[in-house]
Amino acid sequence: MIIETAIPFEELEEIRRKSGAGVGLTLLGTIERNGIVLNRVLVEGPTKEIERFMGKLRLARAGG
Repeated sequence: MIIETAIPFEELEEIRRKSGAGVGLTLLGTIERNGIVLNRVLVEGPTKEIERFMGKLRLARAGG
């Protein structure tokens, strides 16, 4: 799964580590959309682990 996010890659790695999800993150590059720089990140792993990581990512960015 490829995600595009303004979250710094280092922060994504921290969220991955804290979530305990068995996924790998690979920075593919950056793009600019509407004046915002976005990181393109490949998230690899079993579907359940990706869902676990994405859930923790949503909570982390929502302040939970």
